[in-house]
Amino acid sequence: MTSTTREEQMLALSRATAAGAPAGTVGDAWRTGAAAEVPVGRTWDVLRVTATVGSDALNRLRCRNIALGPVLDVRPRGTVEFLVAPGLASYWPDLRCTVWADRGFVRWPAPSLSWATGRRARCGRSWVVPPSCPSPYTADADALCEAVVASLLDRIHEAERLWPSTGARVRLRGA
Repeated sequence: MTSTTREEQMLALSRATAAGAPAGTVGDAWRTGAAAEVPVGRTWDVLRVTATVGSDALNRLRCRNIALGPVLDVRPRGTVEFLVAPGLASYWPDLRCTVWADRGFVRWPAPSLSWATGRRARCGRSWVVPPSCPSPYTADADALCEAVVASLLDRIHEAERLWPSTGARVRLRGA
């Protein structure tokens, strides 16, 4: 099991405050095992995908050695959330299993609450890629889009293979 250093904690806190979250509020939340509310829309937006698509996309990106920005596992919703460049939603294709947040708040657990440590915030969130990693502020949008589309296409092909007699064709919205 790993733990975060003070330096990693400070890097995560600096990213949260750069987005507009008050440092004291973030620190108080983290000390109690809660997730802090960090504003969305200023420093990044959030792309939410199903856990299956998110996990597959993460594997595809890692196999290609694509640097990832912070990524959250939101087990209560069955989703994965990628932090992406602000404004990206207007350029992203209209895909099933994807939801955008370009305003409001994202709930950030402490960086020590991650897949690597096996720990979660009280709300059930944990980091797949913590904001304390030496990574970019956001995921590479083009590579992320390719990985999500490839994952969705794999699921469509699998559904068509399993249920060919229905005659129904599964399609991506907008396709």
